[in-house]
Amino acid sequence: MKKYIIFFFSIFLLLLNITYAYEIDLNNEIISFDKIENFNLQGFTTTDKYLFLVLVERDDKSSIIMIYNLDDYKLVKTIFYSSLGHANDVTYNRKTDKIYVLRGNGSSLVDVFNGESFQYEETIDVKLPIRSITYVDTKDEYYVRTVATGFRLDNKFKLASKIPFVIGMNFNNDIGRQGWQYYNGYIYYANWSWVRLGGDGSNIIYIYNLEGKEMDYLHTSRDIGEIEGISFYKDKMILGFNGYDNKVKFYIRDIPPVLEKEKKEKINNDKEEIKNYNILNYIVLIFLVVSLCLIVKKKMCK
Repeated sequence: MKKYIIFFFSIFLLLLNITYAYEIDLNNEIISFDKIENFNLQGFTTTDKYLFLVLVERDDKSSIIMIYNLDDYKLVKTIFYSSLGHANDVTYNRKTDKIYVLRGNGSSLVDVFNGESFQYEETIDVKLPIRSITYVDTKDEYYVRTVATGFRLDNKFKLASKIPFVIGMNFNNDIGRQGWQYYNGYIYYANWSWVRLGGDGSNIIYIYNLEGKEMDYLHTSRDIGEIEGISFYKDKMILGFNGYDNKVKFYIRDIPPVLEKEKKEKINNDKEEIKNYNILNYIVLIFLVVSLCLIVKKKMCK
């Protein structure tokens, strides 16, 4: 009898591994706090020491900047600020020690803050309605995204080329397009399946090389909340969420290896595949339970 139980339990564990093969685990929560009424997390970035994040009021009329120490994850400073627009994305340039906050939502304005004092310094008009921004230190350029097209800007925020480096990203109507961040040769681009527009609340991080080729993608749990962006610190990945439990949350984890492979299925096909795995697993699990009950009953009748 014992060997039957061990066998069925092993099969069940195998099924669990198959079901969640597409998700990256988020077990190491480093920062969590209750949402401030009418404010949501938007863009964030990391410097050499700090996590710099922006909370935005729902009508985009006011903002709150919060700075956390990345050695102990304690709050260092809170700055109540006038409007930073929707603060779609934030990036940091170590060469200038400046933090750049993108107003987003069709705006071409970028607000510049000092990387040590966090004081506002100036506003730059980049002449493009950009919604994501990241500094690429190996090129000394800024890679930016309009709705579904990526451009390169030089270190003066002028077009480095009129030819986009990537075209046609994510035309799905239910996608909430978020921030992106450069790391070690790749751009990590966060997306959320927008519930109000018919999405299922799942999160996906597309990974592009600097030539605009989609190399890979990562899923997070659809139960954790709306992903707002991704950043990096000491060879770790930091992800930020507006949680479904009315909290703002940040997690840190190892960076999965990026492997060049055949282009994966589109996100809708992938969701359907995961759904089919779940249905199959439930059917198999029911079969295993029924089989175990019949075996037990047969043993008892002997």
